[in-house]
Amino acid sequence: MPTVALRHQMRDKRRVTPKLAASSRSPAAAQARPGESLAGDIAGRLEEDILRGGLRPGHRLDERELSARYGVSRTPVREALQRLSASGLAVARGRQGLQVAQLSVADLLDALSVVAELESLAAAQAARRITPAQRIHLTTAHAACAAAIDSADPDAFYDANIVFHDAVASASHKKVLQDELRRLSLKTAPYRRAITFQPARMTASQPEHADVLEAILANDPAAASERMRRHLSMLSGGIADLLHFVSNSDHAGLFAD
Repeated sequence: MPTVALRHQMRDKRRVTPKLAASSRSPAAAQARPGESLAGDIAGRLEEDILRGGLRPGHRLDERELSARYGVSRTPVREALQRLSASGLAVARGRQGLQVAQLSVADLLDALSVVAELESLAAAQAARRITPAQRIHLTTAHAACAAAIDSADPDAFYDANIVFHDAVASASHKKVLQDELRRLSLKTAPYRRAITFQPARMTASQPEHADVLEAILANDPAAASERMRRHLSMLSGGIADLLHFVSNSDHAGLFAD
């Protein structure tokens, strides 16, 4: 059971974190970080907004609106949007302009099956390579998920869930694998977020996380791989329930026609 202090930290964090800019980057005037172009920084911010649910599938990506938001000219915004288009995160919709990409049900199932295999591999490698500091980070992320469940806060759980899965990927120490997972995670994030809001999904997910965590900390690659694959296969298996949930909630419009 999470401590009172941990629950207070989670609540304090939500008080100061705007929903649209849930990443650590400020939505104020963009400034390129060392070694990164301004367009690259803006592209990263847009990716974070997609990952965290601030920009949903079908959202129109208007150059003028984004340049005003980030306090920059339209040139770096245009280049950032070109990067999103090249990665498949944004698509042109005729007169409607550029939009955050939507997946069909079939494409989502395909993507989730690939994610399950990649994360299964990441979990196996993490069980072999995790460092002492990463053990603490992964355990802390698991505790943050528990705190969100205790507070009945799906938004906080979703954020903590991202940290948990990212921690597993980082502990694999396989950069190519992490890059591929990041790309697919961005495409599937809005749908995984909607799954989080389904009744009882948070509480069902937590013991699955606990099983994965136990195997990684025990340095058991086979168990870690099998448990992570099973955990993510649950997502694909619940697509029918997701479709029913989405059609009767404010998540309508997630899927492509």
